[in-house]
Amino acid sequence: MRPDLSEAVLKNHLAIQLQAIGEAIRKGGSSTASPRELWAQHGRLDPEQRVRDEVPIDEVVREYAYVIEEVRAWLEERGEQVSVQDYSFFSIAIFELAAESARRFAKYQAEQVARERSEHVAGIAHQLRTPVSTLSLYVQQLERTKGVPDVRSVERLRGTVARLSRLVDGILRMERFSPEELPVHAELLDPAQVIDQIVADYEHEARRKGLLLEVSAKHSARMYVDRDLLVDALGNLIQNAIKYTDKGFVHVTVEPHEDGVVFKVKDSGPGIAPERQRELFRPVRPGQPGGFGLGLSIAFRAAVAQGGSLEVESEEGQGSTFSLHLPWVVHSREGLSEGLAETSPGV
Repeated sequence: MRPDLSEAVLKNHLAIQLQAIGEAIRKGGSSTASPRELWAQHGRLDPEQRVRDEVPIDEVVREYAYVIEEVRAWLEERGEQVSVQDYSFFSIAIFELAAESARRFAKYQAEQVARERSEHVAGIAHQLRTPVSTLSLYVQQLERTKGVPDVRSVERLRGTVARLSRLVDGILRMERFSPEELPVHAELLDPAQVIDQIVADYEHEARRKGLLLEVSAKHSARMYVDRDLLVDALGNLIQNAIKYTDKGFVHVTVEPHEDGVVFKVKDSGPGIAPERQRELFRPVRPGQPGGFGLGLSIAFRAAVAQGGSLEVESEEGQGSTFSLHLPWVVHSREGLSEGLAETSPGV
């Protein structure tokens, strides 16, 4: 038996299937049951597990081809004579098992995709619920205001609308493109100014929770970067830090380096367990406790799209630090002009 087939044979009960074929052939082959009827009466391969293990269906089918080759070699080695009728029954039975596996594999995979899609949509709805509820509350407050609306209420309303707009834009970008396909429109800008604008939208929430929200960024630094994707990344990192920190601080820093810029968002929150850190940048399914939602997934994709990376350092009870690494020159998907490419932005 082939070494790469042995484990699959044991795991997928293929030995039982071969025994069933042999019994049917000894009893007269096609005179007792058709191959398809045979598989309706016996345990089948478990292709569902193959989907969970992310094994391609062509590999599953290829195992049946190996079986036919091994049986043929076994017969030749022993000089066994097999009638055309029996060998045809055997071959068709194997084919029917492979076809049944492919059918069940495709059905289970389609159902799994549908479930994941449903959970993903539910996760998006959950992410939108909070800013929409806040927006509704501010609108009601403005409706009760007589005369000129309170400036602070209008500012809070503006900030909430901006956050909601960024979230929707980020979700749409994530839905339409893979990180490697995301359109990138780099422009020369001061990242510190972008951070100041983002932080301004979250200052009210930080004050409400009694958090110290600080920014340390050198305003002389310039870099070529996609403004929307930078906002996607930093906006979600800052929002998460404030959301999951009940007391203490949230610090945002910009560190220029020779090969790029590192944006850090550090908080004094509860920290993240090591096993959770491995799953942070995937959208968390609804119902899972302590989930970080779509925000970190959006931030991660925005980093990768710009040729950067997103990392986390955290210990339970010691807070977390998320580090966004980006090059000085983020290249547009269409390609930067020669003038931009030759420029060396920096401090």
